[in-house]
Amino acid sequence: MDIPVSPRGPLGRFSPGNPGGPGRPRRASVLQRAAEDAVTPEHIAAIVRRATRMALEGNMAAMRLVLERTCGRPVETPAEGIAMDMALPNMKTAAHCGFAIDRIIDSICKGTVNRDVAKVLLEVINAKLKSIEVNDLEARLVEMEKTAKAMQDGTFARKPDPRFE
Repeated sequence: MDIPVSPRGPLGRFSPGNPGGPGRPRRASVLQRAAEDAVTPEHIAAIVRRATRMALEGNMAAMRLVLERTCGRPVETPAEGIAMDMALPNMKTAAHCGFAIDRIIDSICKGTVNRDVAKVLLEVINAKLKSIEVNDLEARLVEMEKTAKAMQDGTFARKPDPRFE
């Protein structure tokens, strides 16, 4: 059975003599050059005029094409920070996150926070809740692993429950 030879060398680069892949077929570059030679600047101008006419008639795709080709793609503006009239608690526990949610709901009802800002705030609180949950689960897991190890070693001593004394 023949072992296939890797086209790559020990550093992951293509070995000498290996072109690295098929690339574009040779005929494709000839066809590309022929298409470029067949289209003149006058053709491009006529196409843009036609697209502009279609855009003015209400064709949304033509509008987008003309505007993107002439003005460039619109740049997304970063969201501006909005000052709020409410203060959220320092969210160190799930209960604090509950208080924060209550404040957001009150602000929505009073009309001091709009829906978009409230949505962002609730997403942040949800992320914080997940973080708190993961940290809590991690602490519980560490405690369980310590208890399991102590039970295996025979050093585990059960603490008496004061409720049953």
